[in-house]
Amino acid sequence: MAISRQATIRLLAFVAIASLFTLAWRHFNQIPLLVIGQPSTTGLLQRDKEQPFFNRLEATTGLPLKVTYKTLDSIGLKDTYQLQMLRDGDFDLVSLRFIQNSGVEPALAGVDLLGMSQDYPAAKKIVRAYSGTVDRYLQQRSQVKLLGMWTFGAQQLFCHQPIARLEDLRGKKVRVASAGLGAFVSELGGTPAVIPFDQTKDALAIGLVDCAVTSAASANFAGWTEYTQYAFPISVQFGLNGYAISLRKWNSLSTQQQRILMAAFNAYLDDLWRYSELLQADVISCNTGGPCKWGKPYHLKLVQPSPRDVWLLRDIALRKVVPSWGETCDRVHPGCLQEWRQKVGPLVWANQAELRSVNTVAR
Repeated sequence: MAISRQATIRLLAFVAIASLFTLAWRHFNQIPLLVIGQPSTTGLLQRDKEQPFFNRLEATTGLPLKVTYKTLDSIGLKDTYQLQMLRDGDFDLVSLRFIQNSGVEPALAGVDLLGMSQDYPAAKKIVRAYSGTVDRYLQQRSQVKLLGMWTFGAQQLFCHQPIARLEDLRGKKVRVASAGLGAFVSELGGTPAVIPFDQTKDALAIGLVDCAVTSAASANFAGWTEYTQYAFPISVQFGLNGYAISLRKWNSLSTQQQRILMAAFNAYLDDLWRYSELLQADVISCNTGGPCKWGKPYHLKLVQPSPRDVWLLRDIALRKVVPSWGETCDRVHPGCLQEWRQKVGPLVWANQAELRSVNTVAR
């Protein structure tokens, strides 16, 4: 049966009204999400992974998200204020830099203490063991929920003077990013210098410091390798960071929306861990004259640490750094160190026992 012209007009009008209603409803129910990412200077992890993830987050989840993504360096605020930004409602979600915010929340340092992780499997075990504690403390003190952790990769030494072992740091000035790492350098007879990441290249160029600590990829992309000649790939820390969302924003989501968003982050973080490991292997090769896919080619001398170097690193960590950190954390969270020893300690001391006999081995 043919549809009359008038009926057709009514049908088209109904479709148009329904479409407008759907658009209006979706706009009314939009979820604004203001995101602060890593600094653009951190390289491929930020450019090729983090930013595309947030740009596609609405499509990935199917949620009515209106995501505004900005890099940390584009907003002119220091990374040490990220938790305050979330607590005050200035932003909804941040790519949380753990070391820089550990002064506000000491538990952030507890997942990446000096010498705890020498490789990716070890780092993942510690993350699994301690992330629930970090999340609980963040919620209690900063009204922030941890969505997950990821890594830049092993934080290593880059020097423009010869280094064959950790004891060769004696008398050298070393750029560090944390108090724990500073205590380590001091214990070895070196002089720690806390210098912001984006100022370290210049510090190396003018000889203000002799060595500096960061990941292989960060050193390459930030140009530190232009002013260093030696790469010493001992993992003093593992560059762990995370994503955190304000509880105000998280609690505004329905249970189903929370589940969908968390699933998207879990998949993304799994990919980010894999990419970080591939990137680290490639850029270590780039830095030392080998095949190079993602970084810039350099010809640093690769000096492999010995088992004694690893023992010395962990020995200083357990004698000096862990007790000092535990005292700080206990002042904020009574029982913090005890919980860390229960959850993380067995993962660390099991390896430490295997290395203890190395202390008596002569070089």
